[in-house]
Formats: sequence, structure tokens, C-alpha cells
Amino acid sequence: MHSNYLLIDFFNDQLMDLKKKKIEEYRQKSEMIIDAILGISKAELYIRNHFIPNNQLKSLEQAFSMLLEDMPVQHIIGKTHFYEDSFFTPPGIFIPRPETELIIDCIQNDFKSLSEKTVLDIGCGSGCIGITLASLYKNFDVTGIDISNKAINIATKNAKQLKVTNIDIIKQNIFDMKPKKFDIIVSNPPYLGINEIPHLDNAVKNYDPLQALSDKEDGLKFYKHFIDNISELLKIDGSMYFEIPKSTITNQIIDMIHNNSNIESIFFKDLEGNYRVIKVFFKK
Repeated sequence: MHSNYLLIDFFNDQLMDLKKKKIEEYRQKSEMIIDAILGISKAELYIRNHFIPNNQLKSLEQAFSMLLEDMPVQHIIGKTHFYEDSFFTPPGIFIPRPETELIIDCIQNDFKSLSEKTVLDIGCGSGCIGITLASLYKNFDVTGIDISNKAINIATKNAKQLKVTNIDIIKQNIFDMKPKKFDIIVSNPPYLGINEIPHLDNAVKNYDPLQALSDKEDGLKFYKHFIDNISELLKIDGSMYFEIPKSTITNQIIDMIHNNSNIESIFFKDLEGNYRVIKVFFKK
């Protein structure tokens, strides 16, 4: 049964409130909520009249109430698009960023589809990187690790939902991991210094898990571990691919690499022209 509430009227009322609260990209986020809850696309929303079903009005009101509090829309609707798939991203899970897709592009440029490789995804979160690689490369044997029980549960759910079977998701702290060498290592590590957290947008600092944002030190802890322990983690002809921040610590990461005479690196830029991914490998 439908209410007497015309959807476009409800939608416009929400837009006014969101604009007053200065919520960024409020129209686009609102359209995503309408699509997720009612299954009504952006085009249908504006060209057809719809009345809100009584049994969905409360869900809509709750969703827009959360958006007014600047909760990320990916947490509100519980999913995020990454590469070619949709991943569950409920509250408490780090939201995959579009720029992280560059890691996938770099690996696709380097490896043929028939390659048999072992892959380690460090700090897998929702599993977006590791699961995407496992989906694209059926001959890859992928391991995703994280210290968060919630991340492990959600990444496992995402792998099952996407019917990806060549990946193992396990709870493991990289700093305590027994030595094991992989062909490919990928990570979007926590690279913000703890002093940077208070300056983040509310939608990030209030909702993304802190352990996915910062190493609670200077932002260099993970990179230092990767580079200092590369001989114990990476096979001699293997490659590491890490996302890097647009910040002052990038130069320190470069210095770490230059101070290790056994390794080389290549930087890759994102669509905005910023260095976003670094590939590290042994000198030939």
C-alpha cells in the first residue's frame, strides 16, 4: 500500500534540509539512497511521479536522518562500488576509495591472466583489492589479512556474495606474521599521522575506523615494516604495490627505498596527477 506522500516532494524537502546543513554532494547522495531503498533510478525519480510505499517511508526517513548527520552514504546504504563490483560496506568498515582502483590497474598492466601467483592483501578491510584480484585472476592464490573481526566477517561475506573462491580471509597482524614469501603484495595501509585525524572531514573521522586511517603514530609504521622486511615477505621476482598519501611522508617513504640498495621503485599517478601507488621490487 502506498502513502499519499509524493516521492519528489519528500526528496525536495530532504534536499533543502541537507543544503542548510552544508552536506557535500547532497543531491548525488540523496539519489543513491532513493535508488538503494526504493529501486528508483535517478532518471525515473525526475520524470515520473511515485508515491512512497508505507512500508518504506520509515526506512527513507531513517536514511536521510543519518545523511543529515554527515554519515557516509556508503555506510547508509551498506555498499560501495569498486572496480566492476559492489561491496558490502556497513558502518565500521573502511569505505573503498575510487583512487585505490589504480592498484588493480597497475597489476593488470604487469601480469597476464594465465599467471599463477600468490598474493597477500595487507589490511584488507572490505576485501575490495584482494577479492577484485582473485576475481580477475582465477589462477591467483590470494590471502587477505586484517586485525578487525568485523572486517574479516565483511570481507568473507563479500567474497561469498561475488562467488570468489580463490581467496582466504584470515585475522592476522602483519607485524606478528610468520615469515612467508609472496609473488605479489598489495596494501592501502593506514598512512595518516595521528595528529592529522582531528583535521579530517567529519564524514571520515567520525565514521571510518581509526585503525584503517592511522597507524596511531606518524603514518610511516607500515611502510617501514614493508621495506625493512621485504626479503622475508617478497619472492625475488615479486612486486609490492602500495597506495601512498599526498603528504610530506611520501618523501620519507622514498628515502626509505633509496636507503635500501637492494630494491627499486616506480610511482604511478592517479587521474588528478598525484602520485598514488608505488611499486617496489628487487633490483635485477
